[in-house]
Amino acid sequence: MKKKGQTLKAIKKNRVFYGMMAPYLLIFCTFTVLPIIISLFLSFTYFDIINPPKFIGLSNYIKLLLHDEVFLIAVRNTFILAVIVGPVSYIAAFLFAWLINELPPKIRWVLTVIFYAPSISGSAFLLWQLIFHGDMYGYLNAFLLNLKIIDNPVLWLKTPENALWVLIIVQLWLSLGISFLSFVAGLQTVDKDLYEAAAVDGIRNRWQELWYVTLPQMRAQLMFGALMQITSSFSIGSLSLVYWDSHQLNIQGIPLLLT
Repeated sequence: MKKKGQTLKAIKKNRVFYGMMAPYLLIFCTFTVLPIIISLFLSFTYFDIINPPKFIGLSNYIKLLLHDEVFLIAVRNTFILAVIVGPVSYIAAFLFAWLINELPPKIRWVLTVIFYAPSISGSAFLLWQLIFHGDMYGYLNAFLLNLKIIDNPVLWLKTPENALWVLIIVQLWLSLGISFLSFVAGLQTVDKDLYEAAAVDGIRNRWQELWYVTLPQMRAQLMFGALMQITSSFSIGSLSLVYWDSHQLNIQGIPLLLT
């Protein structure tokens, strides 16, 4: 009872802040938390939208894991892509942010916008469609044909081997968005006096500054970037369905999970 009273007292004391959070929490719970709970419940039922849900226990999961070959392939492909894209994009986002942070302010902000723009531009995928188009008019095929490297156009988006690498390249390009921006912001907040103090303590090069000063001061941004990279890596399946012919990709044996 004492702990409950202290909690109510703390809520009452900070009621203004909770009131400011209330609109967001209401929208978040309504459109994110509630749909997740409903989806979890429906996964244990037979539901055809017309009739009321009928509880069937673990039947859907048993069928999915033991009798659906496409699902298992999708799990494998998704994990392969996540293992490659996640760490590489995370390291690349930080390195680009670190290098750009060393530039003059005006150049730094211009390059920050350039690197961040792909993650908010929905039409940016059209460029990759033009590059990897499967006929002789695709930019990559035209380039390779002109150099006599290939004799016939390559179907980049319609064969499993090529499509996997295309997905990896495009996702790496897109994944420099939010994590990159958070790293740039984190680098700007590092106290410059710490570098002077570190130099007095014996640090002699930029790599030592990065390891002993910069990274410890960016724990929050690094954790946020890691979380965003993990979630974006496992949601790569939407890339193939939204921007490419997912039907043909599935026929060729390269389905991906939509997470």
